[in-house]
This record gives sequence, C-alpha cells and structure tokens, in this order.
Amino acid sequence: MEVVVMGGSRGDVLTERSFEGSAYSDYRSSHQTQGYGTDYTKTFCSGYYAALWLRIERPLVEGILRPLGGPDRSCLDFACGTGRVTTVAGPLFGEVVGVDVSQSMLACARVPSNVKLVKADLTVAPLFRRFDVVTAFRFFLNAEDTLRRDALSAIHEHLNDGGLLVSNIHMNATSPMGLVCRFLNRIRGRVVRSTLSIHAYRQMLVSNGFVVERVIGYGFLPRPGWLLPRLCEMLVGPVDTICWRAGIPARFAQNFLVVARKR
Repeated sequence: MEVVVMGGSRGDVLTERSFEGSAYSDYRSSHQTQGYGTDYTKTFCSGYYAALWLRIERPLVEGILRPLGGPDRSCLDFACGTGRVTTVAGPLFGEVVGVDVSQSMLACARVPSNVKLVKADLTVAPLFRRFDVVTAFRFFLNAEDTLRRDALSAIHEHLNDGGLLVSNIHMNATSPMGLVCRFLNRIRGRVVRSTLSIHAYRQMLVSNGFVVERVIGYGFLPRPGWLLPRLCEMLVGPVDTICWRAGIPARFAQNFLVVARKR
C-alpha cells in the first residue's frame, strides 16, 4: 500500500460522524476532529451498521463491481474514508486508487497491496488521469449542494468515456425513517437530518453528465437507535431478502445504490 499526499485540500474529512445523516453547512471543515477515523471504524465493527455492511452492502457492492473488474481495469474510490469499499475493489481490479482529504481516515485504512491511497481533494487537485469505474459511498447525502456539484464534476472528469459511477445514499427521503427525519426537520425549522430521494439524486446525476442505469434499494429495516438493537442486527439480512423477493420498491428502503454511466 502506498500513501500519497497531494496539495489543494480544503478540509479534513469527507465522511460523517452522525451516520444517520446530520446536516452540515461546510462538509469539508466539519470533520477535522483528531481520531475521527478510529471512531468511524468502530461504528462498523459491531451492531446494526456492521450487520448492514457485512450481510447486505458488501455482497451487493462486490456483486456489482466483480463483472466490471479485471487485471487491465482501474477503479477510483472517491472519499474512500477508512477503505471499506476500496478493500472490496482491490482484488477485483488491476489498479485501485482510494482518495480522501482526511489523514485520520486514511491512517485507519487496511487495503490490499495493489491499492494506492491518496490524501487530496479532487475538486481542486485532480489526478490528471481517468478510471474505468469510480465508487463514492456515504458522501453525497450530507455534502452541501456546491460540494455535490463539484464532486460530481470531478468524478465525471476522472472517468473514461462510458465509465461507471457506483454510489449510494444512506437516508432515502421516501423511506419510513426518511419521512420521520423530514417531519422532525419541519417541526424544528431546520435540517437536522439530511435526506435525499431517488428522484432528486437521479436528477442531480443527470444534470452533471450521467445516465442512471440501475437503482437498488437496501436496508429496508430501519435503524431505530437504542430500541432493540440486537434484534435489528439479527433481522437486517432476512428483512432485505424478503423485501427483494416480494418486489418491494426501492423508494421504501432506507439506503439505495445507484449505477450511473458517464455520458
């Protein structure tokens, strides 16, 4: 593993401390706390988030990336954080680059030897090369509108013609928990928990030069905080399996994954 530091960074973390989706006025500068990477890593070691990642999200990501990979194929993991998705992509592609602006997050990454980790903000310090696939997980929900546009523009520029962006949103505005968050935002008169619908994210992608090819909803069992955490951890996998087999629409899932192609 090689870690490269590049100039031009305007902040220090592109992932969020509140994993349900807290709103920030400046996403880059809001996560500069020392040791944030360690805290983030612990969140996915046990409990609901660990179960969702291991039983649902990781197999889903692997299933999508595997047919896109190969020894002559390349992948960029945008806002890679501690390298969860980067680690999945590593064995599937000949070359993988994980980029994040947080040294704290990158320091916690444990990735395959063919993965290069880069500390940089690609919206101001591009790599001046292109990739076949770009992944971007747990980023777009809480980023402010200008950062979303800048990030999508940067990703578009780093993709080969016809290349694919695989990304996710982890608080779907039309899911049961998303509706609760929107209600709380309204009664409090401010955005306490960010939400984003499939329609809104699709429009964002289309407006920034992408064609949406596939949307997959997952995480149909919402995380209710402290209420029955063990039971939720046990049921997260079976509930998704039942919902997929029953054809429950993705708009009811708390998370959704999108595969979009560069126009």
